[in-house]
Amino acid sequence: EVATGGYLRATRHRVIAPGPGTDRVSVPYFLSPALDAVVPIITLPPELARHSRGVEDDPDNPIYDTYGENAWKSRTRAHPDVALLHHGIVPAGHSSAQ
Repeated sequence: EVATGGYLRATRHRVIAPGPGTDRVSVPYFLSPALDAVVPIITLPPELARHSRGVEDDPDNPIYDTYGENAWKSRTRAHPDVALLHHGIVPAGHSSAQ
């Protein structure tokens, strides 16, 4: 999303659970670049660039151009108890009482 100025949108993670009594098989694959890797900005041809919608602007879920910033945001949001215990921080969208 950052690389194309919003022409290609980031996919939201979701799980569609099967009905009761049905097994669910998951084969995750994770690829992580260096934490300091910066997403390159791709210059799109004018016919594509005019359809770019800009990078999503959600104050509770900002998208950064550096991979490590996004990874840190995701880890602390997914594990706020660990973020508080080991780093003394409360991720955005969480309260210390949760």
